[in-house]
Amino acid sequence: MERIEELLCKLDDITEIAQDLYQLMDECGAFIKDDARLRVPVDTSDLRKSIQHTTRQTDGSIETVVHTNSDHAAYVEFGTGPVGAAHHAGISPQAQPVYRREKWRGVIPFLKTDKDAGIRYIAGQKAQPYLYPALKDNEEQLEEYLAEGIQEAIRRKANG
Repeated sequence: MERIEELLCKLDDITEIAQDLYQLMDECGAFIKDDARLRVPVDTSDLRKSIQHTTRQTDGSIETVVHTNSDHAAYVEFGTGPVGAAHHAGISPQAQPVYRREKWRGVIPFLKTDKDAGIRYIAGQKAQPYLYPALKDNEEQLEEYLAEGIQEAIRRKANG
C-alpha cells in the first residue's frame, strides 16, 4: 500500500508528464503533416508547402491540428462539381460536401487566343484526398505510439 501511495504522490505533480504528452502529440501532428505532404497531388507545390500542424495545450487537454490555409485545399481534398460528386472515394465519412450539379462556364487563361476567349464548360475535378487518409491510414500506429509514450512517461515519473 505504501508503494501505491508513493506512486500517487509522485503522480500528483503531473506537469512533467503533461510536457511529455505535449511532445508526443506534437510528434504525431508532424508525422501526419509529413504524410499528407507526401500524398497531396503537386502542380506548383503551393498546397504541399501550406500544410502545417499546430499543437496547443488548453484546460486539461492537448490537441494537434493538421491544417492548410491554401485557397484550393478543400477543392483537392473533396473534389468539385459533377465530377467530384461522382468520384469522392476516400474522403472523411463525416464530411458531407455539396457539389454543383451542372457544369459551369469558366475562363481558362492559357486557352485564350485572339480567336478564342478561353471560355469552356467545366465539370469539376475528382476528389484527391490527402489529409483524411494521412490520419486514418496511420491511426493504429499513432495510437500505439501514444500509448507507449504515455506508459514510458509514467514509468519515468514513478521511478524518478
